[in-house]
Amino acid sequence: MEAHVEQQAVKVQVNGRDVVLAEKKTTGHAIKDAAIKQGVAIRIDFNLFRIEGNSQHPVGDNQDITVHNDERFRAVAPDDNSWR
Repeated sequence: MEAHVEQQAVKVQVNGRDVVLAEKKTTGHAIKDAAIKQGVAIRIDFNLFRIEGNSQHPVGDNQDITVHNDERFRAVAPDDNSWR
């Protein structure tokens, strides 16, 4: 008998807006794509950062990550250096 693990949707925030992701395992590109489809005013070429406390960590488009409910992300235009 195989164990079946059901994937559950995860709610994160991108630029302060709630975004629901279909799975916990995702990529930076998939997070931005979901955010755009759910009305967050970003573009797919924006840089994505995972916010942890007072730190921001870059998330690459093809980087595999596991997300958790209520995690926060920030997406900024490629020419926006305010994250530095």
